[in-house]
Amino acid sequence: MINKSFEHTIRFCQVNTAPGASIWLPIINITLIQPSGNRVVLPLLFDTGASVTTLRYDLYPLLGLQSWDSGQAQAVSTAGGANPVQAYQYQATLEFLGKIIQCPVNLQILPQNPLYVGLFGRDQIFQEFGFGFWEKTQELHVTLTP
Repeated sequence: MINKSFEHTIRFCQVNTAPGASIWLPIINITLIQPSGNRVVLPLLFDTGASVTTLRYDLYPLLGLQSWDSGQAQAVSTAGGANPVQAYQYQATLEFLGKIIQCPVNLQILPQNPLYVGLFGRDQIFQEFGFGFWEKTQELHVTLTP
């Protein structure tokens, strides 16, 4: 029998939605390494349905860009969306749990949310880590050696 072990556990964040009601969200912190070498910590929603890590369009200066819509145009599907929406793709350097990854990042118009600024998606990221998702205990388990 294969044994998969995880070195890191990330607790979900509890969010109150109404009096006496709450939901749990898998929010993780990643570090964006800017072209200048500066580092910016960004909270992202861990989203297994997101093909590509996606940031809000207004964060384009963090990528060293002059505008959000100068990258490779992408028509992307969204959860619950009937029609594709426009996104622009760039390459970025992210750090998660001490591991540095070069990966595609989309900039897209996303709803403002006080808890997170984008989605942590699969492309390139899921090749570098192993993930275990325990909804019952509101935990995300991560290994650096999948």
